[in-house]
Amino acid sequence: MSASDISRRSILGDGFLEPSVLSMASVNAGEVNNFSDPSLRFTSKLKTIGSLAEETVHRVSTGHVWMYEPETHKFEPFCSLENYNVSEWSHAPDGKIISRMFESAVYMKFGTDEVMEEWTNPYTNEVCKVHHYLIGPMISSHDPNASDLDSGAGNAERVIIPNNLDWVTIGDTVYMPTDSSVDYKNPLQPEEWPLASAGPTFGWDSFIMFASKTSDLLNTDISQVMAHSWYQENIRWQPWMLMGQRPGRLIARGYGKKVRWDEIPVDRVKRMEKYVGEVLDRANWEDFQNEFIWYLKNQKPRRSDVKTDGDA
Repeated sequence: MSASDISRRSILGDGFLEPSVLSMASVNAGEVNNFSDPSLRFTSKLKTIGSLAEETVHRVSTGHVWMYEPETHKFEPFCSLENYNVSEWSHAPDGKIISRMFESAVYMKFGTDEVMEEWTNPYTNEVCKVHHYLIGPMISSHDPNASDLDSGAGNAERVIIPNNLDWVTIGDTVYMPTDSSVDYKNPLQPEEWPLASAGPTFGWDSFIMFASKTSDLLNTDISQVMAHSWYQENIRWQPWMLMGQRPGRLIARGYGKKVRWDEIPVDRVKRMEKYVGEVLDRANWEDFQNEFIWYLKNQKPRRSDVKTDGDA
């Protein structure tokens, strides 16, 4: 996919939604704290996951990943990771809010801050070079006038339609949970890529929850809320692991927070610069890329060492 950079025009004055949209969200604010009002819900969601202003939004997370073995029902530690999600928010002439998102993850030895350069496949004893995670740009449009108030996200390979679960308010905090399931044809088909391919299809089941302060969501002077987040993912083997079609999954759990760029710890920035530097050079990142596109461009099929029926 070739995604041209979105022009960052401030067509709506100070870069916020039109005052009429925000005023609907603030009328009788004390009576709409259940966030049933569509306009309030729309602005609250975007302030939580991104921004109503034309700006860059940063979110960092720390996660832990286990390998799930279905035969024994055991979870074996696999790695920890430092995740960085960055999105560029702008306003289109038709009133939609557009986000251009990128994501990276640096894999660490489980429970440490030591970067994982190599990993030994426990079933084949093969030493695999770790390929750290990069994906983007993923373009999303958010339409204040759409019937569902969110037109969703789309790109050349995947269409992700999240299932927005009921919001819950506890004390002064609003919890916004979302889950999604994705399943699509694997770009690495097992007949050609018996070691790198997890099967004919690839996908995951994902759950993420954001938590924001009610007062911040109701405050029309705030363009983005520095929300906390928690997530869990059930995902198939990554190509670089050379697991073939062995039964099992990766289970990831993590937690994080939206931050300003200068709040990201220096050591994390240095690791990003070294291992996933593209995410810090987004001006030169135009074509869509992910782990499969990288693998197809940089690796060749291997047909030995592992049987494809799940047995080592």
